[in-house]
Amino acid sequence: MFFLAFKVHKLAENSFARFVVNPMMMYCLPRTRMAVRNATYRTYFSTLQQSAPQHDECRFLLILGKPGGGKGTISKKMLVDFPQLHHMSTGDILRANVRNGTALGREAKFYMDEGKLVPDRLIIDLVLSDSTPMLKEGKSLLLDGFPRTITQAMALEKEVNVDLVVNLDIPTETIVERIADRWIHPASGRVYSYSYRPPKVKGFDDITGEKLVQREDDKPEKVRTRLAAYDEATAPLVNFYDERGVLETFQGTKSDVIYPEVKNWLKLKIL
Repeated sequence: MFFLAFKVHKLAENSFARFVVNPMMMYCLPRTRMAVRNATYRTYFSTLQQSAPQHDECRFLLILGKPGGGKGTISKKMLVDFPQLHHMSTGDILRANVRNGTALGREAKFYMDEGKLVPDRLIIDLVLSDSTPMLKEGKSLLLDGFPRTITQAMALEKEVNVDLVVNLDIPTETIVERIADRWIHPASGRVYSYSYRPPKVKGFDDITGEKLVQREDDKPEKVRTRLAAYDEATAPLVNFYDERGVLETFQGTKSDVIYPEVKNWLKLKIL
């Protein structure tokens, strides 16, 4: 079971809250509690504290990790083993809304055309707007790509309660080796890796025979700079969720080794 609500108006300090449903944006939100059928439920995503049967609950999960650290691979495995989860990438959501010309997409495009960062508030609105259909079906969400800073996490916390956070801690040099090993055919976008998907002829595209190139951002020094910036920005974010008791860190160099640990942890938490 989940509760659809948007705004909460407190009646008194120690009383239950009356909440108003906004029919345009409905999701498991308000951070107050209410009595239902002689049991106490939290009417927003902190389902770990609910006494309701777990199979009736919708949840909000995050996956954190360095760029190139295997978030996509781990997320795909999670979706197979936990079909109640729906993966949401903020980058995909943003591009889709801009492409489809939605009201939020047009607003985001204004900032993008000006060369400015899309405000955190707008990103959160995009996520919540796109999550409505899934939440109405009682699905849980796995959010990838947001938040990335403490400021963003605090803004998100005002709207939803994060139940679980999967943090992938992959050594920097492992990621540098993976990305620096990547070469592309610019015209087609075909990607090759000399460690696991090499071209038939070194340095040349399999189909056209044209020369492969390495993107500037994939060069080792660029990758290290990008990862250092990520570590600086997200270290406080990891502590933020760790202090709330919802984060688990998984370390390793191979997704096939890391994922069984992720799966076992999630089974304890959401099955």
